[in-house]
Formats: sequence, C-alpha cells, structure tokens
Amino acid sequence: MHYRKQPVRILKLYKSGIIKQLAYDSDKGLPVECYKIPKCFEQYERLTQFFNQIGATKELLLSKYCPSYLGFDDMSDIDYNQYFFEIKKGKPLKKLLTDLSKNLMPQIPLFKYWAKELLYAFRDITYKSTYRLQKNLSLKNVYVSDIGIKVYLKKIKFGEQRDNNLNYHMHVESQMLKMYAKLLIEMLTNRDESQTQETP
Repeated sequence: MHYRKQPVRILKLYKSGIIKQLAYDSDKGLPVECYKIPKCFEQYERLTQFFNQIGATKELLLSKYCPSYLGFDDMSDIDYNQYFFEIKKGKPLKKLLTDLSKNLMPQIPLFKYWAKELLYAFRDITYKSTYRLQKNLSLKNVYVSDIGIKVYLKKIKFGEQRDNNLNYHMHVESQMLKMYAKLLIEMLTNRDESQTQETP
C-alpha cells in the first residue's frame, strides 16, 4: 500500500516504544492501523512475537474473518519501520449481548448464521495458519457488522509456529473444536468459562 502523508491520530503508545496510530491508504483513502517500531529495537521477544503476528496474518490473507496485513514501509521514516493492517469495523458480540441483556437461543436464525460463520473462521485458523494461538479464543474476539451479517475475529495473539508432526496437528484440531464448542456455549449463556491457559 502507499501511505498517505497527513496528520494522524495516535491510538496507543506502548511501553516498549512501539506506536500504534491511524494511517490512510493513499490509493483508496481507507483508514488503516499503522504500527511504528523503532529501527533500534532491543526487545527481541517482543519483536519476535510481532513478526509471528505478521506471519500468521499473511497466511490468513484470503480469510474474510481476520484483518489483513497490508505491507510495510522502512524508507519514509528514519527512526521507525511502519507496518500496516486492515481495520475491520464492528461491534464486539460480547458487549452486544451484555447491552441487550439477553441470550441467543439456538432456534433463532441469527444464532445459526453466526455459529456457521464462526465454524468457517475456526477452519481458516486451523488449516490456513501454521502458528500457535497464545490464548484461547472467546466471545471477546468476535465482532459483527452490517446488521450482523459480517462476522470476524479480532485481537488474536499468535505465537511461534506449530510442530509439523501429524499427531500434533490432530491435537490442534481437537483443541480448536473444543474452543469452538465453548464459544457457542458462551453465546447461549453470555458467560465466559474459557480456560485461561495457553493453547498449543
């Protein structure tokens, strides 16, 4: 993408020195997230995690359920490398259910539609990405837009790449299926009972 030069809004300043700000695609005029990482950056683990995030997002580029990685710019700023990500707007489903103070019933068509879309989203993460999830996915990661017909996952933290072992892949499939089932239960009850432990 081509970064449009104009005043931007800082979204977050991290203690590590990384800056997240609002930027604009000069070709389409669309807002994007820009992560600015100092070119002299000594926090190796934090940098490794960030590049794992980019690697996983690249693999999920063709998935409509995850924000896309849009490229980088290491030339225009002498102090920072800049990395750009798509912004998917919408409302957190968790907050939506809480605000409405009601739970979804399985016979409601919207619940069935969301359940189907989330199954496809889990399929993409399981089979298109080779990176581990650092934390279990829950309803807090689910966002909806366009009167509920668009569903996507946000704020997913990826870790290192998975093992190539066949048995390990079967284990990952099993863990993802359990995670999906827990998410459906959370949609029905509006209670988060997901485990806090990291997933492989």
